[in-house]
Amino acid sequence: MLLPPDLRDWLPVDHQVWFVLDAVARLDTAGFAARARLGGAGRAGYDPDMLLALLIWAYAGGVTSSRQVERRCREDVAFMVISGLARPDHATIARFRQQHDEAFVDLFTKVLALCGRAGMGGLGHVAVDGTKIAANASMQAMTDEDGLRRIACRLVEQAAADDAVEDELFGDARGDELPEALQDPARRRALLDELIERAETDPNRDRGGKRRRAVDKADRALALADELAAVRDTTRRAARQRLQDELDAARHSAAHIRAAVQQKADERATQHAAAAAEGRRLPGAKPVPVDEHSHVRRAQTRVEAVEAELAAFEATPHTGKTNSGKKNNNPVRCLTDPDCRLMPTRTGFIAGLNTQLAVAADYLILAVEVVQDTGDVNQLEPMHDKIDDAVQTLRDATANPDLAVGTTLFDAGYNSHDNLTAPGPDRLIAQGKTHQPTGPTPPTQPPHPNATAREHMAWRLSTPEGKTLYRKRGATVEPVNAHLKDRRGLRRFSRRGLTAAKAEAHLAAAVTNLLRLATTHGPTALTTA
Repeated sequence: MLLPPDLRDWLPVDHQVWFVLDAVARLDTAGFAARARLGGAGRAGYDPDMLLALLIWAYAGGVTSSRQVERRCREDVAFMVISGLARPDHATIARFRQQHDEAFVDLFTKVLALCGRAGMGGLGHVAVDGTKIAANASMQAMTDEDGLRRIACRLVEQAAADDAVEDELFGDARGDELPEALQDPARRRALLDELIERAETDPNRDRGGKRRRAVDKADRALALADELAAVRDTTRRAARQRLQDELDAARHSAAHIRAAVQQKADERATQHAAAAAEGRRLPGAKPVPVDEHSHVRRAQTRVEAVEAELAAFEATPHTGKTNSGKKNNNPVRCLTDPDCRLMPTRTGFIAGLNTQLAVAADYLILAVEVVQDTGDVNQLEPMHDKIDDAVQTLRDATANPDLAVGTTLFDAGYNSHDNLTAPGPDRLIAQGKTHQPTGPTPPTQPPHPNATAREHMAWRLSTPEGKTLYRKRGATVEPVNAHLKDRRGLRRFSRRGLTAAKAEAHLAAAVTNLLRLATTHGPTALTTA
């Protein structure tokens, strides 16, 4: 025999696989077992704990593909030991991951409690950062409202597959314009239902299924186009209101300046008349007319500039293209993954999601969140709430009610007046980029009592204590970001949708915490936890 008959002899006793198996055995996995089918017809099921351990070990090595996991179960000794030579196929692994989104989120909390009982969770400082992770979608599939409607038209035409129906639907049009029947939601629903019924009654099942899928995809495209239209209209109204407010303010300022200049001119005229009556002449140059005064002309120029900007805005068609033909920054959606967004990164834009992490001083991940927001400024308070929940989990796990966060650390992406003054733990928020966290003009003396929150924060960051503490932000959270992407293979989510992305992010974070527990506390970690 090339291998011992007992699988326990296939790996050394200090191999991390045994730690993973023991950890899964200690965790409450009822959430995974609840969906396991017992008895009945069909092929034999697999132990949920085994599948969970298999996924944990796979993510520990950066293997996120279910097909790769299946192959490893046939070729890799560690995977073979976990599966007990059961060798689940990739469909079983994929379904298991798909069916337990909530359980994976709960798993993260249970692993956090396990780490807390082992003594992990240094709360002297907690660093928070966001990182962009690509969605399971292509950038080429991202398109704007007009593009989605053109796709829907093409799919409806394809699903109709009948000359008479197409003629009735499109008339003499090319077919890439939005037909009248698709513009009204009620008529659209009736048309799509009719096409679905025709597809289901098609004698050719393959052709009928293809047409049904085309109608469903067209329905999704039109729904996304309507969503973008609502976003566009809301954004347009807000932009117009901002321009109108700016114009009103400019007109009010111009009127105020003109009235002040007119008052001075009237006073000067009165003085000239009194001096002339006395046979005197006032010194100084002759005053210019009010409308030619420099202050009045400058204010009027500002009014005319805003009026021209508002007129150009009104003249811009709602399609998102300017009169010059250049395209505006219209919101886009992806038909294959409507939850992903166009995310800016250092190397360009990606179709992805924003993953927020809160990491303790000892590199324990306290909180994970996946959001569609392209920036971080609106995530400070939600992350503080998640940190509070994590601290409560650690308190319950350690029976220590005195656990509390010292200081939370944020980069400049979270900088705003509301975030500086929001309730919650003490925080340091950079006022500038990494090389200049105090802002473009570092303070040289303490701020006065009436200084703004930004000025107070800039001064704290300029002190030796503030500098030392803030330097720990990058050193704490950036390595964990790198571990998630490089070690856990989470540069791209495996499944589509925000819920699935959150589940996968929590699974990867739980695996990272579990491995840190193993490497920092060794084999005795589970006995002390």
